[in-house]
Amino acid sequence: MERTLELVRAALQWLLYTELGHAVGLASLLLYFLAWCRIFSRAGYPGALAFLMLVPPVAVVLFTFIAFAPWPARRELAAMRRVQRVVHEAERRRLAG
Repeated sequence: MERTLELVRAALQWLLYTELGHAVGLASLLLYFLAWCRIFSRAGYPGALAFLMLVPPVAVVLFTFIAFAPWPARRELAAMRRVQRVVHEAERRRLAG
C-alpha cells in the first residue's frame, strides 16, 4: 500500500512539476475536450457543450444527461426513416398498378 502511494505521488510530481508532464497533461486535456466535442456533435447537440465537461460537477450531470436523454440526431433519423418508408410504399403501389 505504501509503495503504491509512493508511485502515485511520484507520478503526480512528474505531471505537475516537469515540462514534459505539463505537455502530457495539456495533450490529455485537449484529447478529452475534442472527444466530448465529437460526442456532443454526433448526438445532435452543440459541440461547445464540451467546455462544460471541463468543470467536474457539471461534467457528471452532463454525462448523465447525454447517456439518458433522447438525442436530436436519433429523432431526426427516425423522422427520415418514416418519410422514406412512405415514399417506398407509394413507389411500390405506383409500380404495381
